[in-house]
Amino acid sequence: MPILEVKNMYKSFDDTHVLKGVDFSVEKGEVVSVIGASGNGKTTLLRCLTFLERPEKGEIIVDGQTIFNASSAEKLTENDIRQSRLRFGLVFQNFNLFPQYTALENVTLAMKSLAKDGLKHFDGDINEIGASYLKRVGLEDKLHFYPCQLSGGQQQRVAIARALALNPDILFFDEPTSALDPLLTNEVLATLKKLAEENMTMIIVTHEMKFAKEVSSKIIYMDDGKIVECGTPEQIFENPTHPKTREFLSSFIDEEN
Repeated sequence: MPILEVKNMYKSFDDTHVLKGVDFSVEKGEVVSVIGASGNGKTTLLRCLTFLERPEKGEIIVDGQTIFNASSAEKLTENDIRQSRLRFGLVFQNFNLFPQYTALENVTLAMKSLAKDGLKHFDGDINEIGASYLKRVGLEDKLHFYPCQLSGGQQQRVAIARALALNPDILFFDEPTSALDPLLTNEVLATLKKLAEENMTMIIVTHEMKFAKEVSSKIIYMDDGKIVECGTPEQIFENPTHPKTREFLSSFIDEEN
């Protein structure tokens, strides 16, 4: 059984149709890279999956349980949405850290709030758990540093630790390296590769084609709000079947050759 199924998802903003019947599934432990030109619905897809936007049509199924069905979405309470969000972690391209809090405080803030509200139980001291996740991303010596004292790559790794600390079923990344220079990009990509080796289920919107080819179990190519092609990295990068996929990847393939 897939850990995630997305069925017939549609999303519009006023008269602009952004998602037009998106269907896909993800197996536990898979790394799925979502590629395509800007403005074709990739970020909107992640925002719908994490309840930051609400689709007009479609279903989201996690581990066989329907957590969202647009036909009955008006019955969802705020508590329902908060509970469903706990299944997922989202890492934004611009880090979204709180500047007034240290790295450790940024990681533990949501944990403490969820524990206080009785929405999630953590085994052990929350500060110690938060510190262990910062160590996991190589920042054990930056616990008490503020975001302004950290490089962009370090800030993004704090954001990854924050998402991991809530123990989500799936981690979503929205272009996690787009705000970084090449050196810091490699730092963050190395962290993602390590998570992939640990069988963390991830969906990554990315323009890093080399990374997507090396790390992904599956590639989704989106164009005009639809999934045009989906397959293994070998299929997509070496033998794409759709003309739009071939056109999008042509410059990357030329660089490789």
